[in-house]
Amino acid sequence: MDLRRLQVFAKVYERRSFSRAADEVLLSQPTVSGHIKTLEEELGVRLFDRLGREIMPTRAAELLYEHATRILDMVEQAQRAVDAFLGRLKGQLLVGGSTIPGQYVLPEFIGRFRLLHPEVSVVLNIGDTSEITEKVLHGDLELGIVGAALDEDRLAFTPLMDDQVVLAAWPGHRLAGRRLTPQDLLETPVVLREPGSGTRMALAKALRKAGLELKDLNLAAQMGSTMAVLQAVRAQVGVGVISRLALADDLAAGRVVELDLTGLDLVRQFHLVTRKRRSHSPAAQAFMALCLADLNAPPASLGPALPAAQV
Repeated sequence: MDLRRLQVFAKVYERRSFSRAADEVLLSQPTVSGHIKTLEEELGVRLFDRLGREIMPTRAAELLYEHATRILDMVEQAQRAVDAFLGRLKGQLLVGGSTIPGQYVLPEFIGRFRLLHPEVSVVLNIGDTSEITEKVLHGDLELGIVGAALDEDRLAFTPLMDDQVVLAAWPGHRLAGRRLTPQDLLETPVVLREPGSGTRMALAKALRKAGLELKDLNLAAQMGSTMAVLQAVRAQVGVGVISRLALADDLAAGRVVELDLTGLDLVRQFHLVTRKRRSHSPAAQAFMALCLADLNAPPASLGPALPAAQV
C-alpha cells in the first residue's frame, strides 16, 4: 500500500473534500481523485460516497483511517528519529500567531530560525487568540504565540514578553492632550476587535479590575482585524483599543495620536502556547527554544522573556 496514497486518503477523510485535500497536499483535484480510486481498487471497497458536492466516508474508510493515522505517525516519528540522530532539521513546521504577534513578532523569529535551519519551511497561520489556541489544541499547529492565556487544562501557556495596549484617536480628537480616566472611555465611541481577540480580552480584564464591563462601553464598531480597527480610527469612527506595536508607523507619521489613559492596566503578555503531553518535532523544539532565548533586544515595546527553564 503506497504511503503517499494513504496521506492523500487521510486528508480527504479529514477535510471531507477532494478540493480542500488537494490544496493541502499540493496536488490537483483529479490527481487526488485518482489516488482514492486506485486505493479503492486495491482494497476492493468503496471508501467515500459521492453526494453531489459533498462526500461521506464509508465504514471501510473509518476503519482504514484509524490504521492510516497510526502508520503515518510511525513514519513521521521514524524520520524525526533519523534526523535527530544526524543532527539535522528539515521538513515543514506549522506555527500560529494571533494578530499582533503573528504580524509583528513571529516574522522576526522565523527569519532568525531560518538562518539557523534553512532546510525547514515554516508555515505561519494568523488568526485571533481563540482560533490559534483551538488549532494548537487539535494538532493542526505545533505551537503558537497568542495575546492571552486561556483557561484550558490541555494547553500550556508560557509568558514570553509584554505588550502595551493603548487608546488611539485621530489628530484633533476632543480627548487628545487630556489626562483620561476609565469614565472618559465610557463616554466616547470606541472601536474594538472581535470576541476571541487577545487585545479585547486584555481590555475586558482591565475594565473588570476597575469595576467596569465591556458592555458599559459606547461601542461604535467591532472589527475583525487590528488593521481594520486602525482604519476605523483614521476614518473617525471612534477611538481604537490597539497594541502599540501596530501603531508605530501611524504615530510617527502623525496619522493617529495616543490618548493618555490612566486607571486601566492595559499591559498584557504574549504567550507561547503548546499542547501538553504532545511529542514535538525537533524543528518545533528548536523554534520554541529560539522564542524563549535571547529576547533581550526585541522591538521597543516588548518586555523580557522568561528563562527557558520555566517552560
